[in-house]
Amino acid sequence: MTVTLYTAYHKPAPRIESQNIKPLHVGRAMASAPLPGMIGDDTGDTISERNSTWCELTALYWAWKNDTDSDAIGLMHYRRLLDVTDSAGGTAAEMPQASLDSEDWTAKTEAWLANEADDWDIVLPRMHRMGRTVEGNYRHAHQGQDYDLVRQIIKRDYPDYLQAFEEVSASYDIRLGNIALMKRPIFDQYCAWMFDILFQVEAADLPRDYYSVQQRRYLGFLSERLLTVFVHHMQKTQPGLKVREVAILNLADAVILPWLSEHDRPAPGTVNIAFSADRAYLPHAAAMLRSLFDHAEPGRALNLYFLYSDMRPRDLMMLQSVVDGHPGASLTAIDTGGWFDDSYRSSSRAPSNATYNRFLLFRLLPALDRLVYLDVDVIVQADVCKLFDTDLGGAHLGAVPDWIMTRTLTGPTKTIDPEVPDLSDYHRNVLGLSDAQIARYFNAGVLVFDFAAIGDLRALSDRMMNEARTHRYLFRDQDILNRTFKDHLCVLDPRWNVFNSDPQAYDRVPADNHAKAMAARKDPWLIHYADRSYKPWNRAPVPLAGLYWSALIRTPFYSEVVGRLRPQKPGQTHNTSTIVTTGRALAERVPFLKGPLLRFYVWLRKHLADV
Repeated sequence: MTVTLYTAYHKPAPRIESQNIKPLHVGRAMASAPLPGMIGDDTGDTISERNSTWCELTALYWAWKNDTDSDAIGLMHYRRLLDVTDSAGGTAAEMPQASLDSEDWTAKTEAWLANEADDWDIVLPRMHRMGRTVEGNYRHAHQGQDYDLVRQIIKRDYPDYLQAFEEVSASYDIRLGNIALMKRPIFDQYCAWMFDILFQVEAADLPRDYYSVQQRRYLGFLSERLLTVFVHHMQKTQPGLKVREVAILNLADAVILPWLSEHDRPAPGTVNIAFSADRAYLPHAAAMLRSLFDHAEPGRALNLYFLYSDMRPRDLMMLQSVVDGHPGASLTAIDTGGWFDDSYRSSSRAPSNATYNRFLLFRLLPALDRLVYLDVDVIVQADVCKLFDTDLGGAHLGAVPDWIMTRTLTGPTKTIDPEVPDLSDYHRNVLGLSDAQIARYFNAGVLVFDFAAIGDLRALSDRMMNEARTHRYLFRDQDILNRTFKDHLCVLDPRWNVFNSDPQAYDRVPADNHAKAMAARKDPWLIHYADRSYKPWNRAPVPLAGLYWSALIRTPFYSEVVGRLRPQKPGQTHNTSTIVTTGRALAERVPFLKGPLLRFYVWLRKHLADV
């Protein structure tokens, strides 16, 4: 039996696709451009140009009229999948998902379709119970005149369905989304019945000039009720009908892996850039983009991938406004939710879990050959396209050494973290780095990945994400990256990642590395505000802060950041950097105080942020 499940798309989104699951561009007749690599509903016998009122039914109509080969046909949406295998379990009609591995899911679905063909005639969502009756709900949210007309048409043309219509209208239960899979004879019967009714409703001389955008989709909303009526009628009149009820997988907030398929591979010459932030660092991401656009090669296409969490639609809209000002740039925002919430955060370093998001890139974007990753606390001063084009010589990763970290080569290096008393020992015995590898221990804020050279991206990503969840690393993602790529690293020009820290911070760095770091500071291509004591958006003045402010002021977030810089209250003289320095000195003299002092500092940082 040939089964085809069509997945309706109206905009770019992760592609759910396999042998029997076919993505279909709905409303393609009205689209500015076709979605790549998928069929559209605008060929053959079509109502594609009426998608604004018919919604996903333009796909259903196209399948009914143009797919003559399938023995069973179904429809689902790119964000609402029919869970034919019932993998989600439970009893709800709709099950929100935190993540979906589309390759695994489609493989299981394919196996079920191949092996369970005799066990169903219809597969559709479980009943969803509403707070109002089906009819009352429609009248509350839409225009009752259309519902009345449906009743009249059924009473006149399909009287056998009238009892089912009235029983469904008075009930509180409905099938959601026009989502179902039916064997061909039932599918043809359903489509002939439903489309005849809806074409008559559409053609009726009713006043609809002042319908809202939502109300103009009335045919799609009516069809949900009609699907419920049709199945109810079939179950009453054909007791032997095999109906399988399962959940809808709601992917509205899911991380879908992969996000890009081979059909979405960018055109040659496109520059791919990823960055990540939570809401607190969103303004700094906007400033970074503004500086990047200032120096990027004119006319070069830039594909931007933003991995985020804890954002409102308004936040993303404001970031999009920054991107809109640069021709050739496109932004893809990917909500990673709480993917790494259970990952280790050291007691002395507690950055956002957004730092781990770069480990998802290998699974999200495997269609890319190359990708630049940038931290958002950077300001770009050179053409990032040249960074993207850097010859890595076959290495898997390009990065700039974290020069200050290489000071562990010159002797013991104490830390304030009770679990890592000496960084020199940690580099060698925990990270497993040789002296040569420590000498080029790299900073994770600026990275160039050669995905094509890496090979098995899924295995790499799984391994790194497992490390994040099961191991305890002081510098978290940066330590894992250094362990992973220590034998496959190309050292980039140091000017691509220059810290704005004071030169004294480099005093213990080996002489050769010190010379390279100081040379790069004279002509920085990218400024990295890496040290938490040297962030320009804090109250204290820091080197090279002007570059940040000149970029930020040309974004919608300037007033938000300035508003946080409230003057200290009269008599308030606390200085966090002095407190930290004093605390470190005390902890070194009295080691058992490290833990209590560290907890006090974490509390103090939160307290000072609120005053």
